[in-house]
Amino acid sequence: MKKTLIIATTFLLIISTLGCSKETKLEGGEKELVSFTDTKLNISTNDLYEKLKDKYGINFLIDMIDTKILDKEFPDSDSINDYVNIQVNSIKNYYKTETEFLEYINNYGYKNEDELKEYFKLNYKRNLAIKDYLKTLVSDDDINNYYDNKITGDIETKHILIEVKTTSSQTEEEKRTVKEEALKKAKEAINKLNEGKSFDEVCKEYSDDDATKNMGGLMGFINTLNLDDVSRQELTKLEVGKYSTEALETEYGYEIFMKVSEKDKPKLEDVKTHIIETLADEKLTKDSKLQYKGLEYIRDKYGFSIKDEDLQVYYENTMNNLLNSKES
Repeated sequence: MKKTLIIATTFLLIISTLGCSKETKLEGGEKELVSFTDTKLNISTNDLYEKLKDKYGINFLIDMIDTKILDKEFPDSDSINDYVNIQVNSIKNYYKTETEFLEYINNYGYKNEDELKEYFKLNYKRNLAIKDYLKTLVSDDDINNYYDNKITGDIETKHILIEVKTTSSQTEEEKRTVKEEALKKAKEAINKLNEGKSFDEVCKEYSDDDATKNMGGLMGFINTLNLDDVSRQELTKLEVGKYSTEALETEYGYEIFMKVSEKDKPKLEDVKTHIIETLADEKLTKDSKLQYKGLEYIRDKYGFSIKDEDLQVYYENTMNNLLNSKES
């Protein structure tokens, strides 16, 4: 969860008064906050500001910068509010009473539910900004190459599914044995196909998919954009009327596919949005630091400038650490 937000309200009030000098001072900043009989011991507003700036300043300031920008870039909407409410309710559901829930979020620095909602809202909008940035990195050549090599028409397919039926109570060795037995069964099914048995017959004998096994494993037409990489690659390369010569390991177990027919390839304009989103996701998977570059990108778009020299250095150091840190 988020960093502890100690004395958040006080700091937000102070930080919002930043001026334009290299060494920022508050207007009326010498006003005494704490006084002593010995006036040399007095603590002023500027004294407090300097301490808070050193310890918490840059984290709060970055949140404030992004909140200002992203609230303008992505005004609140039903979808954003729905997401926030789902996240908050998923936490609340763990606790029997409102008091227990508040005690929990207080431990993480949130004064109340509204502050927690603001945290989730900011993160959601940051993700929207990052996605928009990633899309700018996708070139026309990237799109055309993906379309030419990975997009196909909907494919009518049959399959034989051999489930890997493991349980959480099994040992790793027991799970490995179950997996080996499932693969052995899948290979037996392929051997039967190679011997000339029909796909429908073998499916009825071997498949664990009760919904399709009595129909020869017929799954109807499938949009390959909705398939995992393993299944999509297999069905794309198969010729019509041919079946998999090797058992494919998917999230469902081991599968053997047969391509029954294939529709014409969709037009580029009909799948372009999906291609861009897919390629953007792939870029972030390959380089997670692009998320930080995306946030820098939108801050620069709005021409932000930190006028306090110390905070500017803290900001640069923070971003350099994020962008230059080793991947975990």
